Amino acid sequence: MSSSSNPGPPDAAVTDPSGRLALDLTECDREPIHIPGAIQPHGYLFALVDADLRIVSVSANVEDLLGQSPAALLDVSIANHITAASFARLTHVLYGGDTAAMNPIRVDVATSEGERAFNGILHRHESLVILELEPRDESRYTNEFFRSVRVAIRRLQTAADLPAACRIAASEVRRITGFDRIKVYRFAADWSGQVIAEDRDTGIPSLMDFHFPSSDIPAQSRALYTINPVRIIPNIGYRPSPLVPDVNPQVGGPIDLSFSVLRSVSPTHLEYMVNMGMHAAMSISIVRDGRLWGMISCHNLTPRFVSYEVRQACELIAQVLTWQIGVLEEAEIVRHSVRMRAIQNRLLHELGDEQGLTAGLSRVSDEMLTLMGASGFALSSFDGVTAFGRTPSADEIQALASWLSHRESRGIFQTQQLSASFPEAEVYSDIASGLLAVPLGRASTTLMLWFRPEVAQTVTWGGDPHKPVQIGPRGKRLQTRASFEAWREEVRDRSRPWRSHEIVAAEEIRDLVVDVILGRAEELENANRELSRSNDELESFAYVAAHDLKEPLRHIEAFAGLLSDLLLPEARSRLSVMVNGIEASSRRLRALINDLAEYSRIGRQARPLHPVDLNQILAEVLSDLKPMLQDARAEVISEPLPTVLCDGSQIRQLLQNLISNAVKYRDAERLPRVTIAATVDSPPPAPTGANIRRARITIADNGIGFDEQYREQIFEPFQRLHGPDEYQGTGIGLAICRKIVHRHGGTISAKSHVGQGSVFTFTLPLREQDTTES
Repeated sequence: MSSSSNPGPPDAAVTDPSGRLALDLTECDREPIHIPGAIQPHGYLFALVDADLRIVSVSANVEDLLGQSPAALLDVSIANHITAASFARLTHVLYGGDTAAMNPIRVDVATSEGERAFNGILHRHESLVILELEPRDESRYTNEFFRSVRVAIRRLQTAADLPAACRIAASEVRRITGFDRIKVYRFAADWSGQVIAEDRDTGIPSLMDFHFPSSDIPAQSRALYTINPVRIIPNIGYRPSPLVPDVNPQVGGPIDLSFSVLRSVSPTHLEYMVNMGMHAAMSISIVRDGRLWGMISCHNLTPRFVSYEVRQACELIAQVLTWQIGVLEEAEIVRHSVRMRAIQNRLLHELGDEQGLTAGLSRVSDEMLTLMGASGFALSSFDGVTAFGRTPSADEIQALASWLSHRESRGIFQTQQLSASFPEAEVYSDIASGLLAVPLGRASTTLMLWFRPEVAQTVTWGGDPHKPVQIGPRGKRLQTRASFEAWREEVRDRSRPWRSHEIVAAEEIRDLVVDVILGRAEELENANRELSRSNDELESFAYVAAHDLKEPLRHIEAFAGLLSDLLLPEARSRLSVMVNGIEASSRRLRALINDLAEYSRIGRQARPLHPVDLNQILAEVLSDLKPMLQDARAEVISEPLPTVLCDGSQIRQLLQNLISNAVKYRDAERLPRVTIAATVDSPPPAPTGANIRRARITIADNGIGFDEQYREQIFEPFQRLHGPDEYQGTGIGLAICRKIVHRHGGTISAKSHVGQGSVFTFTLPLREQDTTES
């Protein structure tokens, strides 16, 4: 959404649906500005062969200096045109070490009017030595000048923050150079720029806080500013002086002037300066870690030349400013790091308890938001969403997490304009225009999400940033804006950008959480290993105990039988009740021992899972239970059942226990009816990382039912809801059912209403070919 202070109908060229604008906007980026074939005429250029300093190319204006045509100067040593002392200085610099560090070099040129002193600037590039001559003024560079440069550096070093440092740099460069306006210009991530400091003559309009589009300084210009940090244009209206010839004989092709101080400037840039009303310009690059951070830009209403020494002083100021920017940013990072360590220590303490990750993060929520400069935080995982602060809704966060999980790159994602990448986020841009998403691992579905709200602002551009495409006086190419008056645009759906040290802090929090999770996983693995060992020992003990108890039980049953047979008739009526009690208790004890042995065998005698048709197993179970079903006049209704991955013998036992229970606990007032059905779960969503489908089997009856408050208790061993005299059983049958289902990776549950019946539901994995079907 934007609004202009000079609204009007859109320019037809700008809105041209043909796409011509998009093509033409790239012309600046393709312009070969490093090989312009000409220089600015306030100086002279000689291209020399390194071996003997023989001239292979000169600027055409050298004829004005030496009185000879360019062609007459070729293939002749430069020594023929400068004094012997100057030639000695050149050779000493060229072969004595760092050439650039020795610039400028005094070069006395022999002209028809006598010797003239110049500043010689040397550099090597593509097997050529480039010697450039500029006017030399020794009278200015007194101790007072260098003292003023030292003062400028000291002032910069005392700056307490970035705005102050940039203001000082602008004022000091203006004081040293005398330009009418100095502005410090900072690049954004998209290479648009903003004026963040300014020092100017009162008669020149201010550009403070103005923004300029990235097309104002194209990519190849930024590349040159990075490697050649100082560029001066003393007179915007100059006529270029061509190179004769513009050929590098060492490598072929035009002569590369990337490192030249006299290099001619793009006509587009000259138009740009004319439209700004300026007639001289200079720029000094601010380069941090090899990347163009910003520029000190100098403008003058009239032509103005400053010497190489003054430009060196300005470059030094820019370097000190760069250093100061680094110091200030490092200080902020250190302060942030100290806060980060404090939060890490507290988070480590909070995560160390038994309440889990979510509770630990929630207890340090305020500190985490403050540290990251965020307004909201969310933890999104398979278990759901936990959020604090100002965040989108849980459903919106889950949709966002799903989108993030489908991105090709599963690493950290950060943006200050979420709706540009995820349009669904536009509805909550006031809460979450900015997003920093950190997955706990490349394959993890758990995400830590920090949110920043929209920062609506009015951006002032230096003229309409949407350049029209025109056919200008220099042919078909992009023409510059004719006006640089304030053009205002309302910017929405953007937050403050995430800074690098904030992203690092988020990574450190992620690493800490992962370490805690891995530590707990290791502890859990050790506990599971110990528990498994204990279970094995317990199962072995139960099996041995059940086996060993059968022997004395047989003796008890035998002695009870003998005792019954030996009782005299007159004593039998009085003692038979006790003998019958002994026999009944023995039978219940035998059943309990058998069930206990069966319970212990489930894990010890398990067989591998393989595809089994549940219909076949059910038929075998119903055949085994046929006498019981006929005696109870029970009706069993079954729908078609699927093929599942299982241990057939155990699933047979499971179905037998559940069906026999349904008949056993029947209602005396109605005939028992058992219904068996199956459904197949829908495939889980892709973000869960799983693709296992399960069959859900239900066994419903119309029996006596039970109170649902006992629906978990009934699956525990030896838990009975009825006395042994009411219904036979040991209370282990449903515990065996649960153990079988858990061994298959499924779940079992029960629902019931007293007097109406019960429904038991369990899940089993489908056969492998079914798990891949969609």
